[in-house]
Amino acid sequence: MEDQKLTTGKVALTYGGLLGLLTIILAVVLYVTNNLLEQSWITAVVSFLIMIGCISYGQKVFRNGNGGYMDLKDALKVGVGIALIGAIIGALYNYTFLTVIEPGFTELIIEKQREAMITTQPNMTEAQIDQAVEFAGKFAQPWVQSSFQIVAGIFFGFIISLISGLILKRNNPHQ
Repeated sequence: MEDQKLTTGKVALTYGGLLGLLTIILAVVLYVTNNLLEQSWITAVVSFLIMIGCISYGQKVFRNGNGGYMDLKDALKVGVGIALIGAIIGALYNYTFLTVIEPGFTELIIEKQREAMITTQPNMTEAQIDQAVEFAGKFAQPWVQSSFQIVAGIFFGFIISLISGLILKRNNPHQ
């Protein structure tokens, strides 16, 4: 009987789904605790650690499921696949949150940016602030935020996959 090998797609779907679920849980916790607008560097670190953990563990599972061997190409496919699936799930939640659950949240983001500009740039005229807020408002739209979330997920997923893939790779000497 032939050994069943794990495929990159199966591992990417499993651990990408886990990454997406953990991303949603983090967002819900931030929302429930009223910290979604007041995110600190700790939130970014936790989010990044979740991504590192899901990608690295997914690569390790793939390697172990394939006789203990994984080349860099497969490590990148698994890792970027996990990041892509996780980012798509997170972006779908983000879009749903901004359009259905809390449709006024985009305006809160824009108002917070206005307040930050007034505080950090006291020499700006009202017209300059209005122009900057209008420009920032275009990037605060739900579809733009979700698109950036997917692109950023793929980018950071590639970087993490490359580093962890270089650490975890083990070439098969029989190939």
